[in-house]
Amino acid sequence: MASTDNFHQQAVDLIPATVRMISGCHSEQTSADVSNVASVAHLPSPAGRAGGACTSALLDILHRAPPGGLSFQDLLGRLRQHLAGAGFEQVPQLTSSRSLDVGRTPFHLVGGGGQRRAVLVGINYRGQSGELSGCHNDVFNMKKYIMDVHGFHERNIIVLVDDTSHPVPTRHRIIAALEALVSNSVAGDNVYFHYSGHGGLLAPEANLFKLGGGGDDGYDETLYPLDHTRAGQIRDYSLFNRFVRPMAAGVTVTCVMDCCHSGSVLDLPYSFQPTPGGGIRSVRNFDSLSNLAFLYVLAGGLLPPSGFGDVAAHIGDRVGGDMSDYTGAGIAAEAQDDEAYEGGDPDVGDFADGDGAPDDFGPGGVPEDPGGYEMGGGDRGFGGAETGGGEAGEGYGMGEGDPGFGGFGMGTRDVEGDDGGPGFGGFGMAGGEMGGDDGGFGMADLMGGDDNDPGVDCDCLIDSINTLLETTGDEE
Repeated sequence: MASTDNFHQQAVDLIPATVRMISGCHSEQTSADVSNVASVAHLPSPAGRAGGACTSALLDILHRAPPGGLSFQDLLGRLRQHLAGAGFEQVPQLTSSRSLDVGRTPFHLVGGGGQRRAVLVGINYRGQSGELSGCHNDVFNMKKYIMDVHGFHERNIIVLVDDTSHPVPTRHRIIAALEALVSNSVAGDNVYFHYSGHGGLLAPEANLFKLGGGGDDGYDETLYPLDHTRAGQIRDYSLFNRFVRPMAAGVTVTCVMDCCHSGSVLDLPYSFQPTPGGGIRSVRNFDSLSNLAFLYVLAGGLLPPSGFGDVAAHIGDRVGGDMSDYTGAGIAAEAQDDEAYEGGDPDVGDFADGDGAPDDFGPGGVPEDPGGYEMGGGDRGFGGAETGGGEAGEGYGMGEGDPGFGGFGMGTRDVEGDDGGPGFGGFGMAGGEMGGDDGGFGMADLMGGDDNDPGVDCDCLIDSINTLLETTGDEE
């Protein structure tokens, strides 16, 4: 096993950014969706009655934090106590790309003075088997929190939910949104990614390291986009190679995964689990580090010529052969997922009436006992939840571009876009290149006009996003 210093450098080489993830449960556990968040948390002006147990409890703790703030250990301990006190068995945890003194380090969502950008995904799978009720509300509650408390601007927040007012959270859109965060973020910037929906476990395809018994559980952890039956699930392979690995050094990334089997969905090498007595169990996971190295090789990467001998040997013991034998071997498998659904981007209604969640959100299928969640909301490995409250969400008024995020920016609540306001921001690729004169993505060529054009009416929002996603998809 690597020494402490060498382990740290290997982690930095594989993940240049500082990435931290709070998950609602361990990889083998389910995460609850509750029909009445008031039984779990007391939130200021909640978006609706239903919500995720983890997200609701987390927000309650953060809103009630003392003036001096909380350490990471304080937060994790309170989150475990909060969930256990409400009758939930799920145990939250923190994973990180860097070692962390959780007892002394203040919890923070923002680590630098640069731009603040977020992607918020909430999927209720409306009309499908396994329907959930609180994922939209999780997103709207978290959006309000990061705007009010941490100064995120609406124009720098991508919201993907399966209602009638927002872009639909398909596999392609979720990955494109994460890639937009990567392409726009530089050292000093802050990124927040929130996911509320179904999570699952799949037998690995190309990842022979996990097939050989490596990793935490021998499975690929997954997220379920709305169109997973057509386009496939989002494996940890894709999350690492298209979001975590390429994020620039000096960027602070915070993720909250409120879904089942989420404990190691980003495969980060350091983990911190709150114990019943208020302590923290810290693990420096050489298997997780080796798995990340193998994911990188599967995507066509080459490990540094020095400093990874122990990792290469460990992988070789599990998979056999030379590391070079596996370089790029995962590209075809991911491309197959990318191209699984070649039609136009679907609408919410395309997935109703059973064309949705399968009967298996993990290797064990639908759990006979979903964990004793008597609140009536089911769980986020397989739903069965009653549909619940919440508003349809906010529309998009659109205005000028922004030199920060510059893409999918949201402006006012005026659905027709009459208010203008700091809105769409761009995506336009001025001169056909990423990032026009406004410093963002721009959408000048796609929408007409120049980078400083005041924007477009909301009627063409979805068509414009679809055009962009088709364009970026062709480039992959």
